[in-house]
Amino acid sequence: MIRLLVVAISALMATTAATSASAAEYTVKVRGRATPEVHAEIVTVAKQLCQDDLAGNPNASDLAPYCVREVTRDAVLRTKSPELVAFDKAQSRSVYFMRVAIR
Repeated sequence: MIRLLVVAISALMATTAATSASAAEYTVKVRGRATPEVHAEIVTVAKQLCQDDLAGNPNASDLAPYCVREVTRDAVLRTKSPELVAFDKAQSRSVYFMRVAIR
């Protein structure tokens, strides 16, 4: 089992060409934690990464849920945990929404 999961994003997606190319990296502790708790922390980290990456993008509020979902799914797949993958698939879309501050 993976003890730590590094959630990283270097460039968001091709649809966010106006964003910065800076990389961010966060570590999520996985060992000894319940699946819902790990998933919630991954989503929180994904929201922070996407918020940082989308800052200044005029379409940020539209792109944010997709960014959070994709970053979360990528991180979940990296765990290679069938339980976490199944839990992620069972989540509703509302889990991935966030408020975006427009600058």
